[in-house]
Amino acid sequence: MYKLEMHLHTIHNSHCGQEEPADIARIYAEAGYNGIVVTNHFNRTDLFGYVAQQFGSRLNVMSDFMHDYRELKDACAKYGIDVFFGLEAAPDFCTYYKYEPPYAEILVYGITPELLLKDGYDILNFDDLKQFHDWAEKNGCLLVVAHPYRSICTEIDYKYVDGIEIANLHPYQNSDNPRAERVCDELGLIPTGGSDFHCEGGQGGGILLKRAPKDERDLVEILKSRDYEVIKKR
Repeated sequence: MYKLEMHLHTIHNSHCGQEEPADIARIYAEAGYNGIVVTNHFNRTDLFGYVAQQFGSRLNVMSDFMHDYRELKDACAKYGIDVFFGLEAAPDFCTYYKYEPPYAEILVYGITPELLLKDGYDILNFDDLKQFHDWAEKNGCLLVVAHPYRSICTEIDYKYVDGIEIANLHPYQNSDNPRAERVCDELGLIPTGGSDFHCEGGQGGGILLKRAPKDERDLVEILKSRDYEVIKKR
């Protein structure tokens, strides 16, 4: 089986990430993973606050956002671990950094670095979830709502997402995974899981596949097939 992390944050590209790419590569090699999807926080505040501050410029913020993805890809190659690109996106309509809900974060699978460089600013500016989902369908991506039943999150229109993260294994958050799984089953959406990794000790979640994805787009096809197992306990 191919063990794939689906939800992971790094120190330079998510304000909450605590580990350097080289350390993540070691941690995941020791934990027996074959692949990682990097899903750093993608919202206006993180980008133009935290990421811009890390690298000293707002001019190349989309490229700077991919710094740790590139570093992790190189570090993991030494261990034979594949690294794929992804996002945990909160466009302006659902970002936590505003006074009123909705509040949500959306995992984006199938997106590539090239597509982010092309459309990153558009993603931030989406007016609603339907517009985001229309973009995703057009570009061969999947939208999966992350930890929808954490206390900070508000319920969204599931008509405009492809899946639900049913097993968020963050050790310090209550994501009410049983409720997420129940709703996912009732709506017939794609189930995913991930560690929501921020620091050593947080690894353990993800999915088990029968084969390695060839790239980000092939991962989308595997998720659509549902021919995998979600890891529900670390």
